[in-house]
Amino acid sequence: MKAAAMTVWIFINLLCFGMCGYLYLIWSQYWMSIERQRLFTESQDKSHRRSSAFNYQEKYTDKHDDQLLNTTYSVQKHRRSVVALKTNMFQIFNKSNRSDPPTNKIIKSRGSPRFPNLHKPILEFDSEKYECQDILTTECQIQTKEFKELMIKEFHRMLMSDAKVFVSGLDSQNPYDVKYERKSMQNIEEIMCALKSVAFRTVTANDEPFLSLGYRIPKEPLLGERVFDTCAVVTSAGALLGSRFGNFIDSHEMVLRFNNAPTENYTEDVGSKTTIRVLNSQVVAKREYKFLDDPIYKNISILIWDPSNHSSTLEDWYYNPDFQLFPVYKRLLKERPTADVHLLNPKVLWELWTVLQDSSPYRLRRNPSSSGFLGLWFSLQRCNKVRVFEYVPSVRVTRRCHYYIPASDPSCTLGAWHPLAQEKLLAERMRQNSDIDVFQRGFIDINGFNTLRC
Repeated sequence: MKAAAMTVWIFINLLCFGMCGYLYLIWSQYWMSIERQRLFTESQDKSHRRSSAFNYQEKYTDKHDDQLLNTTYSVQKHRRSVVALKTNMFQIFNKSNRSDPPTNKIIKSRGSPRFPNLHKPILEFDSEKYECQDILTTECQIQTKEFKELMIKEFHRMLMSDAKVFVSGLDSQNPYDVKYERKSMQNIEEIMCALKSVAFRTVTANDEPFLSLGYRIPKEPLLGERVFDTCAVVTSAGALLGSRFGNFIDSHEMVLRFNNAPTENYTEDVGSKTTIRVLNSQVVAKREYKFLDDPIYKNISILIWDPSNHSSTLEDWYYNPDFQLFPVYKRLLKERPTADVHLLNPKVLWELWTVLQDSSPYRLRRNPSSSGFLGLWFSLQRCNKVRVFEYVPSVRVTRRCHYYIPASDPSCTLGAWHPLAQEKLLAERMRQNSDIDVFQRGFIDINGFNTLRC
């Protein structure tokens, strides 16, 4: 009897100690994550004290740009209300048969967030609450600061939710078998130098198996390795609808666009000039996008990307792509031998992802970076000054995914498969123009990598 009683007593004590230890682990991880978020937010605030006082007009914008901006901003508010009305009418009275834009295997996040409050959105979409009537007033500065803080908190919320500290099996969500060794970077200059050090590489005519299989890949590099003075990176964000950025965008020396985003019928808002498009492999492989026939893919430079396994060779990738782009690419090279169309070496995607993970205090999804971040990085390689439109969301942020399709989904802005939240947080840290430009007018400005001393 004594032995049995002693056994029960020991079991009860072990059970109590185990429960206490488990509760302690949960709460310690909780407060560690809160402290990590606070420190990261403080580091961002410090990095922007200089940016907030940055005299943008003297350092970046010439008089012509300033006139275009003033003309653009004076009509944006009225245009947005008209666009919103038209969009609602369209959604009520029309059933669109158009397919969703390429998103490269969107996988919705599964499992519960770490804590109940993390699933609740902080940011209010489709609201004019923070839009300024006069961007020169003190009241506008206060509104802009409040919106900026909410936007940054929203990105942190998404990152914390995706990190899933208390959800087992995160490593199983690793479809590309990514191997990663942590190297923390918080200094923005160090991060930008790390991005600069990622060499731009495309598949060449001498790479196997493309050489043996008869691919007529252009010998000249993409865009002839030209360097541009001013570059506009035009996202496909729904917030561009009604922006009247068209003339402003076209005033840049190089204009980069994404996937199948059209300019026809949207020229007033997104311009008409296109120098280069960055396409994900869905656009090339799927018939609905008419890659070989649609005029928007002709007479311009094109960079195509498709993710490989993290450790794959080019030959492995060729026989196991995400989408079957290679037969279409081979046919294009045969039909248009002078076309400036190149395939990105997939190793580049994982080198960029590594920089994103190194610069984040959270564990990121082990999926490749988005077309948007790839286009931004490429432009910084080739341009002295880069201006990106509605990448870091402004007060015009909307649930509408793309300016040319009325479909609505906040994940287009916040991220569902690509590490969008981290990409945009990093872009916000890298930018050098004022908060008014970013969050009221709707664009960020970043000096090219050639200005860095690394």
